Amino acid sequence: MVDVRAIGVHTAGLAWLALRVFIGTMVVTALGGVLLAGISCHFVRNEHWMYVVIAGLLVLVEAAVIGVVLGWKRAQVLTLAHGLGSLRLGRSLVRLVFGCMIEAVSNDGAEPGVGRLARGLERIPLARAQELLEAAIGSVLGSGDQRGWLRQRVRQRLLQMVRKYTLTRFREEAAGRGGIDLVKVKEELEETLDDAVVQKLRKPLRFATALVIVGFPLVVAVQTWGIVMLSRLMG
Repeated sequence: MVDVRAIGVHTAGLAWLALRVFIGTMVVTALGGVLLAGISCHFVRNEHWMYVVIAGLLVLVEAAVIGVVLGWKRAQVLTLAHGLGSLRLGRSLVRLVFGCMIEAVSNDGAEPGVGRLARGLERIPLARAQELLEAAIGSVLGSGDQRGWLRQRVRQRLLQMVRKYTLTRFREEAAGRGGIDLVKVKEELEETLDDAVVQKLRKPLRFATALVIVGFPLVVAVQTWGIVMLSRLMG
């Protein structure tokens, strides 16, 4: 049986991790911005003081914007990756969500019920499986400790991942088998969901980080040259 409170404790820890990653990214980006602002000002030092100020402020504002955007992205991705890769929260949430779904099927009062589901003898229609999934996601979102916006955000993001991959498997199962074997899909997702999502999350983050590392200095170099040229044109 999955302990909802245990998942709540883990998501609270992930919320603090997200905050630390965001602040850390902001600090590193700010330091890089100060360094690049100093370099830009150095190359504009022979121009009117107003251009020196503009060059420095422009870089600092850009660094702040990049820090917020990249920090938010890193906080989300690294938090989810830690929750899924190290804590295996995806597996826990799959068990919780599918537990709600199977319980709902057992309460329908129709045969064959949970026994046949567990033996893989019963398949349910895709539309019914989707309906059960949405209800189960809503139930899990409404359970546990509701305090803390960041904690709730982490839980919502994790459940969105579970929902997305579950719907994909439902459609594949329905297309190939004509119906959904809830127990089979549950077992497959328990084994594969965490690692699959972590791999998918990390690739765009690496690209975004590399883009900032390479692109930001290039942007500063181009705009510094532009400020120098503008200063000389203005005479």
